Amino acid sequence: MTTVKAFWHNNKNTSEIKTENIDFSDIDQAVNLSARYSSISLGTEKLVAKGEIPIDLYHKMKVNYMAGSFDFPVKYGYSLVGETEDSRWAHVMHPHQNKITVNDHDCYFFSQEKIDPIVATQFSNLETVINAIWTSKIIQTDVVLVCGAGSIGVLLAQTIKKYIGATVYVHETNPVKKEKLKDLGFDLCTNKIEFDITFNVSANEKGLQYCIDHTVEEGKIIELSWYGNNPVVLQLGGNFHYKRLQIISSQVSAIPNEKKETYNFLTRKQLVEHLLTTIDYKSFISNIIPFDQLPDYFDQIRKNQPNNDFITIVKY
Repeated sequence: MTTVKAFWHNNKNTSEIKTENIDFSDIDQAVNLSARYSSISLGTEKLVAKGEIPIDLYHKMKVNYMAGSFDFPVKYGYSLVGETEDSRWAHVMHPHQNKITVNDHDCYFFSQEKIDPIVATQFSNLETVINAIWTSKIIQTDVVLVCGAGSIGVLLAQTIKKYIGATVYVHETNPVKKEKLKDLGFDLCTNKIEFDITFNVSANEKGLQYCIDHTVEEGKIIELSWYGNNPVVLQLGGNFHYKRLQIISSQVSAIPNEKKETYNFLTRKQLVEHLLTTIDYKSFISNIIPFDQLPDYFDQIRKNQPNNDFITIVKY
């Protein structure tokens, strides 16, 4: 038995860090990791914390090493970076927990000399970004909009700008974030511009509507937001049909069919590793909170307090 501290959502109103004794003896090829950092994927984790996961998606939404159930209590999270006793660093899909034991096959080991461990927490988010780029078929000459500057939004905008080389604008309504984006060298869009491809990562129906209203004729709208149980209301009586627009979903777990001959989960991870070693993403990590403050953080999230941060990291 190993004593660990793990973050749990008790119900839709409260969370806490619990001390647990866990038997890891049934894990084959076990790797012991001390957690150093984990990333909060705010859109999904907010839905989990508020109990807004559709019942029929409970099985599909379950992640590795999750405990409990989405109808509470639940131990959830899915992007953690840890260190072994012999100083190897690994990214693993795992809930927020200070010590973990996982199967060797679930670890992606990386060099600390090449990738800052705090930035390595973005492996999972960047897999989402790569999928969206593949789905969009974006090319360098496209003029692109990223709507929403959360963790996925800023990583997507930076990757399009630095890896694809396309012209990218960002739409964000939070005034604090808008100033930060300008300081980071991003162009903010105006209502006069129309875009070849728009990406909605705002987790808000208004963001999706903005994309619909600002995409060129026969343009593509890539929807990365996930709404859980929350209904979405759109106005499709304007230019949506007239322009023959496409709304296309994109998500992380499945590689697009047309890429399956070239990429698998490992080679996609290797592509992300290349991006992490060549593009500056650390500038977008704007909030680092101690592990023991996670319950207070989610208390504020449930109250829908304004979030002025791009990427929030948990430090152990």
